[in-house]
Amino acid sequence: MEAIRLEQVSKGFTLHLRGGIGLQVLRDLNLGVETGECVVLHGASGAGKSTILRCLYGNYRPDAGRVRVRSEAGLVDLAAASPREILALRRTTLGYVSQFLRVVPRVPAIELVMEPLLERGVTLVEARERSAAILDRLDIPARLWDLPPATFSGGEQQRINIARGLVAERPILLLDEPTAALDAANRAAVVALIREAKARGTTVVGVFHDREVREAVADRVLALEALEVAA
Repeated sequence: MEAIRLEQVSKGFTLHLRGGIGLQVLRDLNLGVETGECVVLHGASGAGKSTILRCLYGNYRPDAGRVRVRSEAGLVDLAAASPREILALRRTTLGYVSQFLRVVPRVPAIELVMEPLLERGVTLVEARERSAAILDRLDIPARLWDLPPATFSGGEQQRINIARGLVAERPILLLDEPTAALDAANRAAVVALIREAKARGTTVVGVFHDREVREAVADRVLALEALEVAA
């Protein structure tokens, strides 16, 4: 059963700082992703990898086409969904890990990780236990859990970001270079978590520039090419 279906998706941008020229990033893209499958987006910078992920998360609306994801309520077209519907999908269906952590001053790391669980009605005790378990697997020392991550290293912040994105075990997981700032041991830990998510039936669409990580998690690689800039 397909969890994701992109149909004839096009997306472009106007570069106002370059005289209003148009940048066409996606054109008539079709993509289906099965439940439990991991599709890796691969291509040069500007080929549209992150744009696809942002369309799937509802950050970007395509200029044309449909972006359908399977939720508890059935297939939902993100291209036509209301902001309220998109927020609901993010709580129940869509997990997203970007390259950067949105650091909130004075909020402890473990509370950032717990937040998606608490939003879904998980008890405070269970949310803290599950968050502690994933932080431990990602080698974040317990002495850091109750500290705000603003002063953490880049690798530590990224591991907090990964923990927050994976802890709620949503059915669809979108990953934008999650291992870029990690050493070999922590990359291996992330690979193990992704494989476990797939085994539970999680559908994964991701960008991984590290070839070993890509080969370890991908069921299929979608090669993308950058389109031309239009005057």
